[in-house]
Amino acid sequence: MIGQNPLTNGLYHGPESATALCTALQTPQLSRKSKAKPHGDRMIEVVQELMMTKGVQWSKELEDDLPSGWQRHGDLLLFGDGCFSQAIWQNFGSELWLAVALAMGVKRLAQIKHISRDGWRTPVVTMLLGDDSYVTHVDNHIRYEFDVTKCMFSFGNITEKLRISSFDCSRETVVDLYAGIGYFTLPYLVHAGAAHVHACEWNPHAVTALRRNLHINKVAHRCTVHQGDNKQ
Repeated sequence: MIGQNPLTNGLYHGPESATALCTALQTPQLSRKSKAKPHGDRMIEVVQELMMTKGVQWSKELEDDLPSGWQRHGDLLLFGDGCFSQAIWQNFGSELWLAVALAMGVKRLAQIKHISRDGWRTPVVTMLLGDDSYVTHVDNHIRYEFDVTKCMFSFGNITEKLRISSFDCSRETVVDLYAGIGYFTLPYLVHAGAAHVHACEWNPHAVTALRRNLHINKVAHRCTVHQGDNKQ
């Protein structure tokens, strides 16, 4: 039997072809993105393969010591504390970090151990792969550049940054205390269109990044940076 298929506007031949057509319709093709393995799974695979080539028996303890989360800043991945803590990892040096970076699609790796109590909350970060610790992070069309060994990037304030970005501050003068690298200063200037922002910050490393970010986003002419203790 030859007839017109209303779904495909094409021809089908007999019941076998109709069955094949129904099967195809019920089983949609996966996109490339859907077929791709999650980065975490790829990391486990490449590290496991590396261990096997070195004659090291893979174990659940080793797998549990791999990172389950991270921050991505451009081509740098920042791991938190509590991973890669077993002594065996030290035996593989750069070979391990190169394999992890390749699996994760980055060029540099770093790990934050803790936040120091120096008043500036300076992160204690070790570069695992790569020497340059300056990174670029694009958030809501705003470009932030900073040194991951000197400053932190807060992902938790995205809701507030989006709320600020929705304001109309075209005739407003804004004072931003504890400005950091420009988390809120930049949304006020770039998206809310503030007439002028006074950004106050006492961490010299954050101030350096703040000034840099103001120029990168072309809003430095509408901002005055005040370096000093916000409490005073």
